[in-house]
Amino acid sequence: MTLGSPSRDERRWLLACLAIAATLQLVVVNHWSGFASPNERGRAYQAIAIASHGSLAIDREVARFGTMEDIAIVGGHLYPNKAPGATLLVVPAAVVARAIAGGSDAELVWTLTLGRLLASSLPFLLTVLLLARYLRGAAPAGAPLAVLTFALASPALSASLLLFSHSLAAFLLLAAFVLLYSRPRPDLWRAALAGLAIGWAVTAEYPAVVPGAVLLIVALPRLRAAGALAVAAGGAAPAAALAVYNQACFGSPLALSSGHEAHAAYVDLARHGLFGVGVPTLPGLLGLLASPSRGLLVWLPVVALAAAGLGRRTSAKDRTALVLTPLALLLAMAGYSNWHGGWFPGPRYLLATLPLVFVLVARGAETSLGSRPARVLVAAAVLWGAAHTWLSLASFPFPPEDYPLPAVTFSLPLLRAGVLAPSWLPPPVAAVILAVLAGAAAALLMLQGMPTSSTRERAAAGILAGVALVTTLALPRPTTWQARLEWAVVHDLYAGAPRGGALEALRPQCETLDQRNQLQRRLAERDLAGRRTAESP
Repeated sequence: MTLGSPSRDERRWLLACLAIAATLQLVVVNHWSGFASPNERGRAYQAIAIASHGSLAIDREVARFGTMEDIAIVGGHLYPNKAPGATLLVVPAAVVARAIAGGSDAELVWTLTLGRLLASSLPFLLTVLLLARYLRGAAPAGAPLAVLTFALASPALSASLLLFSHSLAAFLLLAAFVLLYSRPRPDLWRAALAGLAIGWAVTAEYPAVVPGAVLLIVALPRLRAAGALAVAAGGAAPAAALAVYNQACFGSPLALSSGHEAHAAYVDLARHGLFGVGVPTLPGLLGLLASPSRGLLVWLPVVALAAAGLGRRTSAKDRTALVLTPLALLLAMAGYSNWHGGWFPGPRYLLATLPLVFVLVARGAETSLGSRPARVLVAAAVLWGAAHTWLSLASFPFPPEDYPLPAVTFSLPLLRAGVLAPSWLPPPVAAVILAVLAGAAAALLMLQGMPTSSTRERAAAGILAGVALVTTLALPRPTTWQARLEWAVVHDLYAGAPRGGALEALRPQCETLDQRNQLQRRLAERDLAGRRTAESP
């Protein structure tokens, strides 16, 4: 495969894609003052601790900014329960935040926002560029559809707006794949860089060890002894860094943060299997692929094209790696009792290998879009994914797992109630920009992602996707007490909706003493948050 130089047409659609995605990264802030996002705060707290007083422990930061769930505890000291690899990129953000707003609560906001740009948004944009570059030689005809859908109509875009590790792990695993498989035999420096990328991915997201191991095992025949040693040398640096981190925090090079959970529910979860991961289960497998709340095929039905991408332009080793790597991660996460990933916009535990799936999608597009019905169905599937992605990212970005089709049953009601993703800009301006970006994304997907489709076919796809979306509007919202309480808490407390009232509306619906106590506790939290906001300068 030769990567070559981009054509003028490719430069145009790729630049337009990056412009839309980058503008979105700069407009959305995603700091919700009422919501202590645990996955994000753990990394921000540790970065602030390193920048301000050279400590890995986050005791002071928890006392200063408030506690959250994702905490490990050892010897009376607190640490994030997350893999530390992404925090490396958040520390520079914390240094800048300290210079801008050191000593004030705004230091956390700046750290979260700048840290997300460095550790999540930037890797996402690099993934888009690398995917486009690789597909230029591997599947040039299918590249526009695959790259644009990944970048503008998939949960990967939503994840890039959050300080999670999935975007970084996805970029590193894709980089390792390209380094190992873009040539018949990688030279030693490519092998070393691949080892470095896989090692860093594992230190950023522990489950990445599964797809990372598959990439290496399948590549062993082409690496031979010298290449395998180069991979090991490249992976030695992140492995050593993780060992030093574990020793400093948890007393042993092999002790992971996941083994020292402070939250009771996570302690119980970690008792089963290996840190909660056991034998794959059918409910986990079906849930990750087809559940209404987290199923990859529900959020992103266009990935079904990957099944058609196993034919031409695919060497045996390349095909084996592209199939087994995402499959291995899918099976591993299907054995995790918390497979749904909690509150998140999409199947978060599959995002690390999603770029590899889109390599197969590009190849499937080249072989499967010869007929008009196929083009209409694929275009409708792309528009469906775009609608769910943009509705989810435009409002509170953490839909609970018990909401089916959460873009419709959770995010859309929040948008109607005036709950918009935070921005540096005034809400009306931000709303207009988000709407323009969403429209531009849809237009680019149809005009460049489906370049062989006629105007009539695109119109038919739009009608089909529109009918499907309108039909889902009739889907009832969950009526359980837990689901109703979740939405009201997000509306009144986490989002701080100015009109409030969602919690009060639940009073007549309380049926047990426990429900009344839950509601009263949430009302007290909301009122306290309101007083703090009113008293802040």
